Amino acid sequence: MLRSEHDSPRAQRLRPALRWAQLVPALRRPAFRTLWIGWTVSYAGDALQLLAQTWLIAVLTGSALAVAGSPVFATLPLLLLPLGGVVSDAYDRRRLLLGAQLAGAASTAVVAALVGLHRITVWEIYAWAFLAGTLRAVARPAYKVLLTEVVPAAEARSALALASMSETASLVLMTGAGGLLLSAVGLTTAFVVNAGSYVVGAWTLWRLGGAALELVPPPVRLSVRTAAADLAAGFRYLRGHRALLHPLVLTFAFLFATSPLITLLAAVVHAQGKSLVDLGILGAATSLGTFGGAAYAGAHLEAGAATFRYAWQGVAGACALAVFALAPVGWASLAPLVLVGWIFGTQTVWNASRVAELGSAVYQGRLQAITTMVLALGNGLAALWAGPVLDAFGVRGLLGAAAALAVLSLAAVATLAQRRRVVEVSGSSP
Repeated sequence: MLRSEHDSPRAQRLRPALRWAQLVPALRRPAFRTLWIGWTVSYAGDALQLLAQTWLIAVLTGSALAVAGSPVFATLPLLLLPLGGVVSDAYDRRRLLLGAQLAGAASTAVVAALVGLHRITVWEIYAWAFLAGTLRAVARPAYKVLLTEVVPAAEARSALALASMSETASLVLMTGAGGLLLSAVGLTTAFVVNAGSYVVGAWTLWRLGGAALELVPPPVRLSVRTAAADLAAGFRYLRGHRALLHPLVLTFAFLFATSPLITLLAAVVHAQGKSLVDLGILGAATSLGTFGGAAYAGAHLEAGAATFRYAWQGVAGACALAVFALAPVGWASLAPLVLVGWIFGTQTVWNASRVAELGSAVYQGRLQAITTMVLALGNGLAALWAGPVLDAFGVRGLLGAAAALAVLSLAAVATLAQRRRVVEVSGSSP
């Protein structure tokens, strides 16, 4: 038997490089590059402000519950994300993003002025977080779908992976170097930089209007009745497609238990008597893991059952959370933060690309919106339980969440393994 060229030693050596090369194709598209650069800059500004505002709340209040208020208020509007997906399916997505960027620039400039004049209060930060969440409810699904529209269908996973990688790379840079920068020049700088980053994002979207795009034309204009019907249809579609639904449920469980390592890290660091620089280093560890996970997911197709893989990742996340609870704010805490970030990065890219690859084109905006809503809800709801727990019991209180995630994930592994054995026996019976 002749051996295939694909099985030759040279082909086997090249196969890993070819997988990573799958990330590159989208970069050849001018429209993608324009959109990608603008959103990356805007996200970097958001990341720097997030570092500053969580630390500012921790310093002003000394309360983990108060720090939790920021992600909670940012999450509340994201309950409307599926409706934002309906809107993004019905209107010009570029114009929606342009309007969101300009509104974000104006509101952030107001907050920057209040911080610079030392007139800022926690409630004004909460108000900005709520407004930013409202803008994101419309912008995020529109951006995800627009990314897949400015490239051929075969390059959708490359586009989504590159977007996720650039977002997390900017997060690594902003949280790592941002702590040093803001310690030297003051927290006001973060808000000023973020306002400017929104302007950069708006400018690139304006330039995108002149690019030669072949976008999917929006359907008829929305009404309240058609919006509600379209939204219900999107949820029905998701419920009927287990390959999309079940991994998303496990992603929510993972985030509900582990996201306090991200959203409430400022409260943990402040309670341990550490500095803004320490917060930046620990936050950069999580972001670095997320970057690596997104890069891996972009270069590797999901092989086998995604649900089974996500269940085992939940077990790994539970172990990482337990290690952090026992040894927070030190070198030993870096590894669990990297692992949590890695799992989050892989699941974020795979969930979004699974929608692009398996979901109907009619439901793309709604499905991407629901996916993003699940991620946001995991973070926001986790802050609600973790804030009071950290105030009452300290970081050791996270051990309960680690145990619950481990039990749930192992139960999912056992259930899926049993179903697999039943299928195998049924398939082998005469």
